[in-house]
Amino acid sequence: MVKADARDAMAARQDVRSFLALQADDLSDLDAVETILGELVANVIRHAAGPIGIHVAWEGDGAVAVVADRGPGIPVVRALPDADATCGRGLMIVNALARRVEISARGGVGSRVIVDLPVHRPLPGPGHPAVLEPTRLQTRPAPASRTRARY
Repeated sequence: MVKADARDAMAARQDVRSFLALQADDLSDLDAVETILGELVANVIRHAAGPIGIHVAWEGDGAVAVVADRGPGIPVVRALPDADATCGRGLMIVNALARRVEISARGGVGSRVIVDLPVHRPLPGPGHPAVLEPTRLQTRPAPASRTRARY
């Protein structure tokens, strides 16, 4: 879980980028990954008080991110923002950058956004001796005054 503040959100974006960069190929868009996570976490901070769950994992040659909260949920129908509005475009940006976006929400339970990230990792071909094990993002020790953050 990541606490809902800008510092923790920034740290999570950078940690996820570093995690994916270990195996991502040159065609991967790690800047887009940071933007996607930034938009999703910003939405949670703005609309859903409480902790933010972030999970990122490699699945085959691609990576998936899940961002979850316990807020009021995401409305099914969302109005397009006015041309001069300074907010309201986060999910549009996520949809434009991600390979796939799946949103589920239940009022009073929270929201979950699953995103196929725009990254790719090479997998060994047939007969290759290397075996890529699933990789988990390491947990960073939290300062003594805070609960332990988990990404």
